[in-house]
Amino acid sequence: MSMGKKLRALMRDGKHHFTPGITTPLHAMIAEKAGFEFTYMGGYDVSLTLLGLPDVGLITGPEMVANAGNIARSVNIPVIADADTGYGNAINVIRTVRDFEAAGVAAIHIEDQVSPKRCGHVAGKMVIPMDEAVGKIRAAVDARKNPDFVIIARTDAVAAVGGGLDEAIRRAKAYAKAGADMIFPEFPNSDIDMPKRFAAEVHKEFPDLPLYFNYSSNLKWYESGITFDDIANIGFKLMHVSLAGLRTSMQGMFEYAADLKARGAIAEIEYEKKLINHPMGTSFDFAGFPKIMALEEKYLPADELKKKYQPGK
Repeated sequence: MSMGKKLRALMRDGKHHFTPGITTPLHAMIAEKAGFEFTYMGGYDVSLTLLGLPDVGLITGPEMVANAGNIARSVNIPVIADADTGYGNAINVIRTVRDFEAAGVAAIHIEDQVSPKRCGHVAGKMVIPMDEAVGKIRAAVDARKNPDFVIIARTDAVAAVGGGLDEAIRRAKAYAKAGADMIFPEFPNSDIDMPKRFAAEVHKEFPDLPLYFNYSSNLKWYESGITFDDIANIGFKLMHVSLAGLRTSMQGMFEYAADLKARGAIAEIEYEKKLINHPMGTSFDFAGFPKIMALEEKYLPADELKKKYQPGK
């Protein structure tokens, strides 16, 4: 089954599904090992990790495609990739879709912000005219070679300059009519009232249309206490926790680095002890070295193997 088919099966199975937002193949492999059924690569994450730059439209399409391709090759679960604005107009979107599809991801989402865009939870967002955005979705749908490749239309209109909830609903319906397989609205806070009304209004006209939710790490869910079940109950099908891989990596690396700076080798010795019998196992095993050695044993000459793996070497 193709990754697109796998994702579409999740979209139709009557359940809701969530996943941590990831940045790298390593993050994706960890998410898969933890049992998640799909994963999501975000632009904010990749821009900061690969370039050391904020999510304000500075990363390019080829850079995002290359990273997404590495992630897709590393796991056997569907990958949803952030394709930002499609990196231009409707004509540019054609190439964007074909490049991401060739990279092996299951889906992309294209947003209706102006270019250069900015993070969906940063002030100053602006959206392009709806007719132009509809044309980009139509181009994306027509450009895919495999009909199972999923096109997700994202609207940032709720919190954009001159936008609002009604405008986001209007755009969502237009994108659905243009052929989008799923709609992804961005919301500016952790209040459930706007997502609830959005889902209700869209589902009046498109009752079977899957909706995607960004459980954004910027929205202080610890204050509202809203859960994934709550979001699913108002009509959202798939969701991710944004920046999950990025934030946990930042926190863990900083805490280790600060401890190492303060205590030297003792910090490393104590850290090594923490990893004994950890579910992740050793980095050697997780990286796949045993598999490589098994392939070498299968395909390389016996004499070469003896030289490579002499006792004690």
